[in-house]
Amino acid sequence: MSTRCTIHFHSGIRKEPTAIIYRHSDGYPDAMLPDLEKFFADVRAQTDDTRFGHSSYLAAKYVVWQADRYSYSQNWSLPDTPKIKGNMLNFLSLGILMQDTRDIEYRYHIWCDSSWQSNENPSVTWEKV
Repeated sequence: MSTRCTIHFHSGIRKEPTAIIYRHSDGYPDAMLPDLEKFFADVRAQTDDTRFGHSSYLAAKYVVWQADRYSYSQNWSLPDTPKIKGNMLNFLSLGILMQDTRDIEYRYHIWCDSSWQSNENPSVTWEKV
């Protein structure tokens, strides 16, 4: 069974999120928190302008980053086989929402600083739903 979650991107201290991203699997904290740290590190390594302070730009980067990771396939019956890179748009398990679905188990909040030029990683909080 998949552990579904949503990631809410907030601008400054706004209670309402700017963007909500749905993730179909691996939504438990032991998977999500390291993934978010890896995402922040990849944004820092791959861009000159992280936009860590702007929630909508950061949410867009997250969708692209996660879609790229979901585009790899592997023969799961033979776990030692290499992952094969597929087409980046050939993915499922990720979506953009207006509100949470009823089947999520966790909700994550990415608190972006209100400064567009912020270079600090956003704060992350989470809750079990």
